[in-house]
Amino acid sequence: MLEISVQNILEYLEQNGYDVRYVGSKDIVLEGYCQLDKLKSHSITWIKKASDDIKYDLSKLTGGVVVTDNKISYVGKKVGVIITNAPKAVFFAILNYFFVETDLKQSIGKNTVIGDKVTIGKNVVIGSNCSIVGDITIGDNTIISDNVVIKNRVVIGKNCEIQALTVIGEDGFGYFERANNQKVMIRHHGGVFIGNDVFIGSHVNIARGTMDNTIIGDGVKIAPSTHIGHNNHIEQDAIVICAQLYGSVHVGENAYIVGSIVRNQCSVGENTMVGMGSVVTQNIDNNKVAIGIPAKVIRER
Repeated sequence: MLEISVQNILEYLEQNGYDVRYVGSKDIVLEGYCQLDKLKSHSITWIKKASDDIKYDLSKLTGGVVVTDNKISYVGKKVGVIITNAPKAVFFAILNYFFVETDLKQSIGKNTVIGDKVTIGKNVVIGSNCSIVGDITIGDNTIISDNVVIKNRVVIGKNCEIQALTVIGEDGFGYFERANNQKVMIRHHGGVFIGNDVFIGSHVNIARGTMDNTIIGDGVKIAPSTHIGHNNHIEQDAIVICAQLYGSVHVGENAYIVGSIVRNQCSVGENTMVGMGSVVTQNIDNNKVAIGIPAKVIRER
């Protein structure tokens, strides 16, 4: 059975610069984690706001720990409290470090093909049934799940995570017409550049650039079932959730696009939010909230 002491957790948080304060016994030993509506003893959980603790029977957490933003009404020797201004971030940092799945420790899974020109950094984990072939560089501490295809020319930075069934580096969709209306597909010659600390969900397609690179900046987060077209440039810390971005789209730093379609060659400004179900047909400036078909600005962000 997994057993983790509160003392070890507090040492980890201090070493990694988290600003926390602890109330309660440091002799508590944890065996797992739980949700607030499914509390169990000797586990760790989190409350977004300490004032919400009255909604839950924390006595069921005997020998456990709560991560929250302030003191809670139910404390004592049987429940410890980690107090922080960022309870969600601290809670999941603890889970990611102390409760990581052991099967991710393998380096390269079964039936995975690695090409001769692939450069792999330190502590990289690659799952089963992957195909990684071409002029590919994978940075340190990156995790690639099962059934992922990476091909042609791709650079992936450090500390990235790529989930199963994602394809990176295929040609995008582009063609020209001959006189008889015959469509001829355009061969792509660019690549894909992915920065550090990038998350790419399952079933994501990131097309290579036509001549230059498709660029995904540092800290970008891409949810499952998203399409990133050729020549896209997604700036640092942007979030794209279940969206379709056609060719040559520019997404500004810290932008947020959810469940939307963005027309080719359009730009979404930095710190701008595009709401669910929208269709972007023209550029949207910085610091806006836009929604609708076609998307229109409704307020400042």
